[in-house]
Amino acid sequence: MAFKVNGTNDKARENIEIHLKGLSQPKNADSAGYLQQVEDSTREALNALGYYQISMQIKVTAKDQEQLVTLNIEPGVSSEITNLSVKITGQGKNDFEFKKVLDDFAVKLHDKLHHGNYETAKDSLRSIAQRRGYFDAKFDKAAVEVTSKNNTAAVYLWFNTGPRYQFGELVFTDEIAAEQYIRTLVNFKVGDPFDSRILSQFNVDLNETNYFKTITILPAVKDKQGLLIPLHVMAKMQPQDSFNVGAGFSTDEGVRGKFRWVRPWLNEDGHSIEGNVVASAPKQETSLTYSIPLEDPLYNYFSIQSGYKHVDQNDTVTHQYLVGLNRHWRLSNNWRQTAFIRYDHENGIQGQESYSTDLILPGVSFSNSRSRGGINVDWGSKHMFSFEVSNEWWLSSSDLVKVYGNSKFIRTYNEHQFVASAELGAIYADSINDVPSSMRFFTGGDQSIRGYDYEKVAPRNDSGLLIGGRYLTVGSLEYRMPVVQDWKAALFVDAGTATNDYSEEISVGTGVGAVWASPVGPIRLYIAKPLTDTENSFTFHFMIGPEL
Repeated sequence: MAFKVNGTNDKARENIEIHLKGLSQPKNADSAGYLQQVEDSTREALNALGYYQISMQIKVTAKDQEQLVTLNIEPGVSSEITNLSVKITGQGKNDFEFKKVLDDFAVKLHDKLHHGNYETAKDSLRSIAQRRGYFDAKFDKAAVEVTSKNNTAAVYLWFNTGPRYQFGELVFTDEIAAEQYIRTLVNFKVGDPFDSRILSQFNVDLNETNYFKTITILPAVKDKQGLLIPLHVMAKMQPQDSFNVGAGFSTDEGVRGKFRWVRPWLNEDGHSIEGNVVASAPKQETSLTYSIPLEDPLYNYFSIQSGYKHVDQNDTVTHQYLVGLNRHWRLSNNWRQTAFIRYDHENGIQGQESYSTDLILPGVSFSNSRSRGGINVDWGSKHMFSFEVSNEWWLSSSDLVKVYGNSKFIRTYNEHQFVASAELGAIYADSINDVPSSMRFFTGGDQSIRGYDYEKVAPRNDSGLLIGGRYLTVGSLEYRMPVVQDWKAALFVDAGTATNDYSEEISVGTGVGAVWASPVGPIRLYIAKPLTDTENSFTFHFMIGPEL
């Protein structure tokens, strides 16, 4: 069975074909009953687009051992909306959300009648009502009246929102240890106007605490108490201990393994502890973090951190021990702020110089990250800025100040992707030898200036060994062009330096690459050509893991 539709525009033809596909296939299409179904479905499809003065002829012929149903249609003139009556009554008549919908309403005066747009307009009012807590909302009148004689239509949408309901008390279906901390994360008060977006953010915040295996807060509209809507809490706590093992690879460090242990709920006050071990051939580090929630465990808390790091790479051999106290906040603009004081003991060899430092470093950092697209980010940004200072007045081994910041952006337009990043840093000290190796600036490698070996762009001593720099400046631009599904070809240029006085030539690398949006996250392969100050002709860079 096949259909051929003549005499209509593409949109009308497409809608007719969709309706006709829903008909059951007869043994013989040339029967009065089936042809009546074809005519009724065709008229229904055209009515939906505002056509009511329709004439048509239908004939059935045989074609290649298959019956062909041909429809020759004269749809007439599409009806125009000459009368549009939209009213919002009830408590929501002055609600700005309804006003926003009406400003860009799907149905407008003098538009051609389109029943799909009419249904969209109805749904937009219902959606706002449900989101904003008008649970008794209804249409006092919702109708389309067509005068086919003169191809006009009158549309009536009289929407009565009724009262706006309010947030009620949390109701716990089961006893759980974290009840008091669920209450501390509440972002509304009993009696506040209901808004599903506020409730959704509450659910997101609870899931990010890592206290719960599952947790959902649902409005119990059927159990309303006056205008108050109780909120049912359904939660299961995480196991007492959780363990994660992971692995990654980059040409900077080779194979890297990670082990993470978390005990998310130590006591009734919501304290938690986390341990991490990260190891590759050139670097091994371990850390232990104890967190103490204050107003809420997600954004407002203290943490005590201790750790050890060993590096044996390039001209660096160091041992670092640290312990720190951190105070964490979320600011009103959703940036995260951390004020800290850290004791850092480090000893080792950088270049040919042995050193040992003991620093007490108070400081502050700010960070912000946003993204869309899951593990394969197609839109996002990440920023971090920090400031820390050491002084002999509080028993540090040397005076220094360090400022550092980095930003990265990912944007996608019609599958064409752009990635840009920048790093800036500066250290103020009497001598670079007073600065521990972990705080000096080195650059080059997968995440900075491609085409150069990992952290090999930096000042060197008279013997040509790396000593690190006081200043850092790096910028990167990358364009990714879609090739086939989940694959993009990349072009990039990176430039920058780690230096003590900016007397060196800026290191520039450029090249091409391929990016695969794999099920485990982005996998990136680049071939880079260094343009200045290098012994390399070409360098390969391979990375697996998140970009933000």
